[in-house]
Amino acid sequence: MLIAAQMIAALLASAASGGWHLGADAQISFGEAAKPAYKLDCTGPELAVTQVGVTRLLDLQLNKPVSDTEGSTLPEGAALMALATDKVEPNMVRAAAVRNPGNGWDMTIRLSKDDPALLSLPKAKYVSLFTTGFTQAVELTRDDRKLLASFVSRCRGG
Repeated sequence: MLIAAQMIAALLASAASGGWHLGADAQISFGEAAKPAYKLDCTGPELAVTQVGVTRLLDLQLNKPVSDTEGSTLPEGAALMALATDKVEPNMVRAAAVRNPGNGWDMTIRLSKDDPALLSLPKAKYVSLFTTGFTQAVELTRDDRKLLASFVSRCRGG
């Protein structure tokens, strides 16, 4: 089932929180330019998708919350993330995770440059990085979709 628009609308991130920034090469980020929340990087053979400072995760194997404090470890059952839009089903995959020096976890997944979620970005109304914890969607404007279309084109060698 596709993501319910009503659920997403209730969790929208504000574009005032920094917006999208198209970087050199095939990179784009969302959030403050100096401190992005999302980073998408196609400079390697795959798309690397990173969410910075992820908190309030749930270990799906043990059905228990995961600590965000220094010294804690991220169990395998919580190290999952998906690039999601309102156009495709989210596909949770294993994420590499490191402690964020500020708070939470920096989580990265690697996807094919043909991934349906990546290809859907230029037409999406919403985008999110789904985790096992709190997930917030970002509403995309027409200008955002233009930037994302440019990013996807660069990512795919266009």
